[in-house]
Amino acid sequence: MFSTFYYCLLPIFVVLFISLVLINKIVKIENVTIKYPEIDGIRGYLAFFVFLHHSYIWYFFLRTNKWEEPKSNLYNLFGQASVALFFMITAFLFTNKLIQSKEKILDWNKYLISRVYRLLPAYVFSIIFVFSIVLILSNFNIYNSITTIFYEVLNWIFFTFAGPLEINSIKNTYLIDAGVTWSLPYEWMFYLVLPLIGLFFKIKIGLKNFFIFIVLFMLIAFLNHASLKLFIPFFGGIMTAFCVENKFLNFNFKKYHFSLLLIGLVILIITFFHSGRELLPLLFIMSIFFIIASGNSVFGLLSNSLSRKFGQITYSLYLLHGIVLFIVFKFLIGFEKASKLTITQHWAIITCCIFPIILISQLSYKYIELPFLNKQKQKNK
Repeated sequence: MFSTFYYCLLPIFVVLFISLVLINKIVKIENVTIKYPEIDGIRGYLAFFVFLHHSYIWYFFLRTNKWEEPKSNLYNLFGQASVALFFMITAFLFTNKLIQSKEKILDWNKYLISRVYRLLPAYVFSIIFVFSIVLILSNFNIYNSITTIFYEVLNWIFFTFAGPLEINSIKNTYLIDAGVTWSLPYEWMFYLVLPLIGLFFKIKIGLKNFFIFIVLFMLIAFLNHASLKLFIPFFGGIMTAFCVENKFLNFNFKKYHFSLLLIGLVILIITFFHSGRELLPLLFIMSIFFIIASGNSVFGLLSNSLSRKFGQITYSLYLLHGIVLFIVFKFLIGFEKASKLTITQHWAIITCCIFPIILISQLSYKYIELPFLNKQKQKNK
């Protein structure tokens, strides 16, 4: 049975690349010039791996009614290792900005507002779908008090800081978007602790702002019951920024043998580790990230134009793929009928979802994310 889960990957990736080519002809976007194109190039694939992770979970959820992490090393790492790399990327890019801004004065309020501009528009777009589906599942009835519903909705609007609470007594509301919002409070906690990191670079922050940032950090950590273990990837991203900027290892990481080393590390992790959250596999994941951040493009895959455009729609893809899966299995097929599908039929449906998911994500990026990004850039000029 499990072999089918692996055989299906070949047609899935073929459809992915065909979809990327076609969609970039239909909804054209331009590559943004950035310092680390390889990092931009990997982000889209990481979001797609998370989609595969949740597709696997859906297969077993439909049969057991249990939302559990995959038993397969590969599919579990598709989710856990990908999110760990997302955290590393965040920490790397922002630490790099601090290094470049050493001993300069930063407008921390403007910095926080820029994060709102970056994360809120696409997020609001996604939770509108979540709220709409909740209304449909509730048959447009109100089951909780208005005060309770207000708190539940407010929590979702604020990136589920208190966890993905059920809305209007709809059991397992988080299934609607595959629970992807769990990572966003950790992103915000890192943004809030960045001024503390900035002190190491002699970057000034007013006492009032510093106090507000730390209090907000502690509030989110308390409400979310944050796990210290999940902050390890952020530390890995910070250390990578230091090493890359200071050329800790004076090697040309762009050479092909480092691409082979990277592939070898990936195979090693998949073979010997199930979790992407324990220290030892995280050290290997950090090594992979260090090689990529040092300029390795994996034989040009991560630096080509198509991969970089794919990377730009990462956030929308991450937020929306779970919603599409829920709509397909709940409304188009129905849970009962979907639970009787063979593995081949299940993955055939997943493969058919790729084109619409990428298309919706690209439209979301171009018409929701990008206008706000451009608006923020104009304000910063």
